[in-house]
Amino acid sequence: MKKSKVMKPTTSHQEILLFTGTTLASREFSSREENNNKANSAAEELEKACWAGLLRELLPEVMNNTGVKSDSFIWNILNGKNFLYITMGPHPVVADNETTIDPYFYMMSMCEN
Repeated sequence: MKKSKVMKPTTSHQEILLFTGTTLASREFSSREENNNKANSAAEELEKACWAGLLRELLPEVMNNTGVKSDSFIWNILNGKNFLYITMGPHPVVADNETTIDPYFYMMSMCEN
């Protein structure tokens, strides 16, 4: 009896690092809900825009070429000192310390060496 090989479907998880000191972060984002609250910082406005679904419009080259399908969701946005760290995928995952682009994990591993 011959065993058939069945490939498991792969799921794609993505990490995106947006630096907040750039022209992208300083753009004005029109809110799809109510009027914009100008009391928020540029990083907070960029984070709100990402949660509102504007990430695909902001980065179409990145979002369309990575294999991340429409069943991917933003699970977390970490607002760091000079960046936004975004995790996406079909379900939440814990980032692997060795392969993540999260600057805080990177800095912790540098301190250990």
